[in-house]
Amino acid sequence: MADYGRLQDRERGVAVHTHNSAFEGYGLRDLSGHRKKVNTVAWSCDGRRLASGSGDRMIRVWSVEPYCPVAKTERADAEYGSHSDAISSLQWRPDHPDVLASCSNSKNDTNIRFHDARTNKQTAAVQLGNEKNLVLSWSLDGLSVVVTCSNDEIAFVDTRKMRRSRQWGLSGHTKLSEVRWGPSQSFLTMALDDGTVRIAPLARLDSPVWRLNSHASHTTCLAYSRDYKFLASGGSDALVSLWDMDEVICLRTYSRPDQSVRTLSFSHDNSWLAYCSEDGYGTIDVVSTQTGDVASTLYLKSYCETIAWCPTAPVLAFAGDEKEGYGAISIWAPPKPTSS
Repeated sequence: MADYGRLQDRERGVAVHTHNSAFEGYGLRDLSGHRKKVNTVAWSCDGRRLASGSGDRMIRVWSVEPYCPVAKTERADAEYGSHSDAISSLQWRPDHPDVLASCSNSKNDTNIRFHDARTNKQTAAVQLGNEKNLVLSWSLDGLSVVVTCSNDEIAFVDTRKMRRSRQWGLSGHTKLSEVRWGPSQSFLTMALDDGTVRIAPLARLDSPVWRLNSHASHTTCLAYSRDYKFLASGGSDALVSLWDMDEVICLRTYSRPDQSVRTLSFSHDNSWLAYCSEDGYGTIDVVSTQTGDVASTLYLKSYCETIAWCPTAPVLAFAGDEKEGYGAISIWAPPKPTSS
């Protein structure tokens, strides 16, 4: 296997081994500002903004240059302090680059909060109940949000009326890890602790159309490609499964990590899948969706909580444990194009 470069960044504690020319010359930089661990990052649909949510109860919004290095230190464009506890999940509306939804994994803050990046203000807060809100996902048309709750129920928020529209819970002893909207507007995809991924119509969530046997144990996380043609799932069995949603068949599995898979994300063109395992402090693998080859590996010196590819450029954001008293977001990006 060709080695196109090894980057050892001692300040950030990251070693990067690259085996594919697509990532030759990539560099790393940090976005600093959070005072505690960053739990979640997400890009706006146009790729112009990156949002981050932290244990310091703050949401920060950044304008990120799509290359490394940059000429000057980047600072957050805005800070939202509306949550009263640590932020567990945030997502931009898929059809609107200015609208952001977020939630907290705490019984002290059970509101789903909405912000508008044009005014940098909270526009609504929807109270769901007394359970922790773990993960949220927008509908494809941006008119609803589904929230995975700690009691293995899911709640639906109507974003036009800004109120809870529906609640649904699993029967039996099966536990929910997370729920994602897709592969179309009328379906939900659920990751379960029995190793399956269930895809069910909204009208009949108790009657899944597909039960994908993805893992030998707990399915921990899900990700759809931007066009919903691919689904990836991670498990506590240290496997990543890649599914073709046109044929609903498993294309391949990736088995490089030695520990549970924590989070995963597709690149903007579906060419690459990045996933993070709990191997050591944390390892991010970037693999080809076409060949299955490992293109690059990032060996971290701190635990990785969240990763997200930019939807318009080959730029990866990731974050996790606080370092030296602050929570940093790392940007892995190509060199700036040279002018001809």
